[in-house]
Amino acid sequence: MINKISFISYSVSDLERSIIFYRDLLGLKLLLNNDAWAEFNIDGQRLAIHEEKINSDVNNQSGATVYFEATPIENMVKALQSKGIIFNGEVDVYPYGKIILFSDPDHNSLGLYEPRK
Repeated sequence: MINKISFISYSVSDLERSIIFYRDLLGLKLLLNNDAWAEFNIDGQRLAIHEEKINSDVNNQSGATVYFEATPIENMVKALQSKGIIFNGEVDVYPYGKIILFSDPDHNSLGLYEPRK
């Protein structure tokens, strides 16, 4: 029986560069950093990154996107833009909420999401 998602993991080409991105730019709490693996805590959910040295251009493009809840989304967009994050377009508004996409240093798809009020 599946109870919940244990963690989400992305492959990265440079672990230290990605730790700086997720910890310093996105502000996620680093839980552990061992060799080629790091984990972050997001309100009880774990996001893991692991270094793949076989291919320097990881860019798996799995089709998955990790969305971080951000309320209000416009404030978070401005804060991340001030740190150099480049977004893919503008905030899109849907009946279920607002969404905007961006990428980590290895082109893994990330997004911000603000639920509908």
